[in-house]
Amino acid sequence: MNSNREKKVNPFVRIFELYTSDMTFNEIEKLIKRDASDVYEYFAGGIRKEDYPANKPARILFFVRNLFNAFILRISPARRIFYLSAVLFFFVAFIQSLPIYYLLSFLIMNLLLVFELADKLTLKDDLKIAKKIQNSLLPKIQNGQGSYSIAEYYESARDVGGDYLDFIRISDNNSMIVIGDISGKGFAAALYMVRVQAIIHAILDRSQSPKEVLIGLKNIFLKNLNAGYFLTITAANLSQDGSIKLSNAGHNPILLYKSKENEFTEINPKGIAIGLNDKGLFESVIEEAELKLNPDDILLFYTDGLVEAMNPLRREFGIDRVKHILLRTKDKDADEIKKRIIEALSNFREDDGIFDDITFLVIKKK
Repeated sequence: MNSNREKKVNPFVRIFELYTSDMTFNEIEKLIKRDASDVYEYFAGGIRKEDYPANKPARILFFVRNLFNAFILRISPARRIFYLSAVLFFFVAFIQSLPIYYLLSFLIMNLLLVFELADKLTLKDDLKIAKKIQNSLLPKIQNGQGSYSIAEYYESARDVGGDYLDFIRISDNNSMIVIGDISGKGFAAALYMVRVQAIIHAILDRSQSPKEVLIGLKNIFLKNLNAGYFLTITAANLSQDGSIKLSNAGHNPILLYKSKENEFTEINPKGIAIGLNDKGLFESVIEEAELKLNPDDILLFYTDGLVEAMNPLRREFGIDRVKHILLRTKDKDADEIKKRIIEALSNFREDDGIFDDITFLVIKKK
């Protein structure tokens, strides 16, 4: 009797195991916490701005109506008609108690789901290729670079990201470091970053001054930058003798640990982000700072995704935690420092996922 029962149950168990075999709790958590938030943000962007009624129930109805309209207008006209037909069939079936209309509604909804999934999966494949291309453009830095120990880290919030990191060998004595962050995330930001890289490499054929590089980038990049986007970026010319020239266009300060003094300094020369309405002041405001690294001094270039990473309690990782890690690892090489930062960041986030691209570069003078 038990064997007959197992025969009846086994097909359902096999089907359940088939569809859930590669499912993890993290995927469910991601669907609820992150994907749902991204979907809402996407459709909420299409909601018309208008005065909502003071009455709370009426305000909720207005919001639901506007969100539904935003959703409808985001899909293609043909699919829009099919979707509305499915909704209509469902209501007719509900009012008239016609099972065939329930079936029609179900079939149409699933047909639309198949079409939407096909589009998404095709795009997903394209994004995987784009991610490989973007990763191939990241610098491949060996830990030992002459008189420096260097290590880099890059993690995008989505398949592709809007952070930019480059380490460009100019000569045996000089290298150019560039780190930047375009506003927004995803494919559009990644495309902008590819353009930034191409422009900077072209400019370096004419000038190795960080200030002139950023001015040249601004003059070219602004011509094709859509409204609403802006770029923060730092460029630094690093010499083997420890001297550095750097300019900063609205990006995060560079964190410097002075080993002899056992203290931190934030290097933040004046500059304005590219794409903001600077009223023509960009060229006159931007500065070029100079400093000299001594043995065991540490430089950290980073994007805001590092210090603004959040844990489940919505607290930020913060620059003070980064400083604490650098103090505990000041006797290590750059690669070990990088590993400790990644480990601390992972423990802090508690697998909560990332909501902004994270990029940083550790440089230690030998």
